Amino acid sequence: MNQKEYEKLYRFEHFYWWHVGRRDILKTFLERFLKSRKNQILEIGCGTGGNLEVLSQFGKVIGLDISEQALSFCKKRGFNNLVLGRAEKTNFSSESFNLVVALDVLEHIKEDEAALKEAWRILKKGGHFLATVPAYQFLWSEHDEALGHQRRYSISDFSKKLNKSGFDILKRSYLISFVFPLVFGYRILRKIFFPQSKQNTAYLILPKFINNLFIYLLKLESFLLRYFDFPFGISIIVIVSKK
Repeated sequence: MNQKEYEKLYRFEHFYWWHVGRRDILKTFLERFLKSRKNQILEIGCGTGGNLEVLSQFGKVIGLDISEQALSFCKKRGFNNLVLGRAEKTNFSSESFNLVVALDVLEHIKEDEAALKEAWRILKKGGHFLATVPAYQFLWSEHDEALGHQRRYSISDFSKKLNKSGFDILKRSYLISFVFPLVFGYRILRKIFFPQSKQNTAYLILPKFINNLFIYLLKLESFLLRYFDFPFGISIIVIVSKK
């Protein structure tokens, strides 16, 4: 990501429906699966730090990112427990963390299975790994290219990679399901009418009431995920444990 994209992400994480709603889902998952709030936590690819506050409610958090620019934005938020490094080789000791989190990170990494194996290595036995990744290769757009994505995932292929890396899957589901038809339609129309569009993230400044409506829909998804898994969506969420 370039400097302008980091600045945009830093601003949008405060209010944009995608980020606000996803943090609610993150908190719901952690409340359900973590028995303690005194965990050693690592967020891989912490970006500009929008999730660190939620994670800090569940223990001591370290943010790791490959970008010095990203970490500088984390410091603006008041977080200083930060490490410059790569997900594939973190340099942390084996079995250092109770929880490792990678939110929309693995799709940026060419060797994503190496990152999964590294997450397994640094997790304590019985520890949890929580990840989100973008769904469906047919949704690929200039948004993915602007963010430096390598791929999008199906839930079955992602699950196979997690199992291969030694994890037990506790829960997996598609996410961002209620607005899936709108996003799908938007991506298809852009491909048809703007096939040569510049690489740029697909943030749309929505009217406040629509932005709030989408936040409400994601909070509704967060509630419903306690009872069942969604069969489709723009994103995938998985929480696994180390055998």
